Amino acid sequence: MAARLIWGLGFANAPLLYGLAAAAIPIVIHLLNRRKFRETSWAAMRFLLAAIRKNQRRIRIENWLLLLTRTMVLVFLGLAMAKPFLESYGAVLLGRRTHRVFVIDASMSMTYTSADKSRFDQAKDLAGRLLKESRSGDAVSVILMGEPPRVVIGDPSPNLAEARKEIEALEPTHGRADPRTTLEAVERVLEASAIPQKELVFLSDLQSATWRVGETGSDELKRVISRLEARRPRIVFVDLGKSGGENRALTTLEIDAPVVTVGMTAHIRATVRSFGSAQGVSARARLSDDGRLGPEETVEIPPGEAVPVVFRRQFSTPGEHLIEVSLDDDPLMVDNRRRLVVPVRESLSVLLVDGHYKAEPYQAETDYLAQALEPSEEDPGRPRPIRVEVISESRLANRDLTPYDAVGLCNVARFAPQEASALDQFLRQGGGVVVFGGDQVSAENYNQILFDEGRGILPAALGPTVGDAAKKEAGFLMNALNYRHPIVAEFGGESDTVTAGLTQAITWQYHKLIPPKDGKGTIALAFDDGDPAVIEAKRHRGTVVLVATSADIGWTTWPIHKSYPPIMQQIFLRAAAGRLEQRNIRVGEPFDQSFPASGVAAPVSITTPSGKTVSAKLTAVGGLGQLHFEQTDLAGRYEARIGPPLSVVSSFAANPDPSESDPAKLDRSGLAAVFGTLNVVYVTGSNELALDPGSVGHRGELHRPLLEGLLILLLLESLLAWKFGRGPSRARGART
Repeated sequence: MAARLIWGLGFANAPLLYGLAAAAIPIVIHLLNRRKFRETSWAAMRFLLAAIRKNQRRIRIENWLLLLTRTMVLVFLGLAMAKPFLESYGAVLLGRRTHRVFVIDASMSMTYTSADKSRFDQAKDLAGRLLKESRSGDAVSVILMGEPPRVVIGDPSPNLAEARKEIEALEPTHGRADPRTTLEAVERVLEASAIPQKELVFLSDLQSATWRVGETGSDELKRVISRLEARRPRIVFVDLGKSGGENRALTTLEIDAPVVTVGMTAHIRATVRSFGSAQGVSARARLSDDGRLGPEETVEIPPGEAVPVVFRRQFSTPGEHLIEVSLDDDPLMVDNRRRLVVPVRESLSVLLVDGHYKAEPYQAETDYLAQALEPSEEDPGRPRPIRVEVISESRLANRDLTPYDAVGLCNVARFAPQEASALDQFLRQGGGVVVFGGDQVSAENYNQILFDEGRGILPAALGPTVGDAAKKEAGFLMNALNYRHPIVAEFGGESDTVTAGLTQAITWQYHKLIPPKDGKGTIALAFDDGDPAVIEAKRHRGTVVLVATSADIGWTTWPIHKSYPPIMQQIFLRAAAGRLEQRNIRVGEPFDQSFPASGVAAPVSITTPSGKTVSAKLTAVGGLGQLHFEQTDLAGRYEARIGPPLSVVSSFAANPDPSESDPAKLDRSGLAAVFGTLNVVYVTGSNELALDPGSVGHRGELHRPLLEGLLILLLLESLLAWKFGRGPSRARGART
């Protein structure tokens, strides 16, 4: 047994074993003291020597006990500083079964590849080798660390061969990992285990973006760690990362148009960033459209900075286009590509609802707005980005809104609950709603049905009207709020002559808009008295824009100014942008899309970027068929096919979180800061594990009991020195 213990002994700080030489100090002092005196015979000493011989045996024993105690103090101190451990603590010393939980980091940073092997593959290989070194009777669980984590093997499994197969079949994700939810999953697995001896083995690159929890989640993580500490498991962190790493990545990909139509030239903007580089790097960015290579740009990136790359792209055909920007491959390849699914429309379909419909030109409520959105003097052969249909207020209740991208409500007097419900469902589908005021609007009805104390579709309540359009004695000018909002951003930096078309428009009367205190709407334009003029807010998958004044010249001169057409076009394009935004998500986010309720029973299949086909289904929600798909842990294009009666093919793209591209990592001290007082063993995959991977799961640290023994020895030495030195002089070792 002793031989097995010695064979399993190792040292975390082996060089400090040289400190054991200090144990010779008390012995050397003892020997030097013996040589210090010279014996000389003296008649009067005969009586003293006789007394000494009488107690000599007892005194020699006391001296040896003190010498041994002082020597062992230095031995224990040197061993404790070297941090010894038993490589086979559970098997050799305790002789009990061990429940070992492997937690494998599957975040995107673990796909970093060197020497033709990714960190994730290294983690799987190491887990397999650790399983091979396990004793017969040990049990294992496996948790894949992602967002959310996945429990691969929950109940302790004694079938180690099957566990190895499960681990070999694991695949990394392209998303993030969540330490808190992962530790909660670990807690559930440990709670279900009846095996008293428990060990946790974390295999991770310890990327800072994953493990350094912000202030919001810090308290929750600490509570989980506190509960975990009460279970007293042995915890080993295997660091598979590399300090000082470098990486370049595409961190954003955007298109400047909220809605893209045929013939439109759009600007596609990507951002290339350098992480952890001490010197500037060069990168070549390439654009492709549906797999066809396009232009490329070479950019120089300063150390640790981001550089934009802009491509111009004109879409000549309708349909869904996959835009991809890519960089040359490096060890972390996933973040070298970003994709964007762009639904290109023949034109944007807008329905205008006229609350004061008249047949005479420019007498109806919607005439100026319809002309601004779809100018009649344009070239007949030129594609029109927006096509407008006008109906009267009375026809709204029976109109199916599904074919339209946006609906404009102009001076509509009142709304029935079923009409408000139809608008709400339209917003759930990603459509847009633009609401204009006017003299027929019933503020009480709007507040009750459309605002509903902040629960309805309107971003603000309607207060009393301000001003008097009948008298037109005083007017209010527009305040562009420094042109911060995208609706008016294109006017920023223009000359006073151009901006006067907006800022000098006079409004005689408007509804005072009262946003709720916790409202999420954004004020795009205001009046010069400070009241909001245009408020934009997200609602479900769609967007609502509320305009305080009328769409015609009844309350304002704005419709006859040159700023009116471009701003109205921008308002309706942004309102309809929900159907573009829902096609592009972050890896790990669920994909949601609404379809007509008639397709609820239709079969749904989704092809993932890996080529795997996954079955899904539509759920009836609020009169619609809702597709909710959560298996988006890979970057790339997903294609959803909804079978008869809809027969729809819809694509979306998932892109990685830019934070996963940062190679910065935690070291031993950083890990200790996260886990606080929890006893964590830290080893690196590059050196300690190369010698003996089987030691990770069993190692037992001995420096704590050595320190406790050192304290006992110090107390014992003080007690012995006091006891042996008290009373009359014993003339120990006296020589003259």
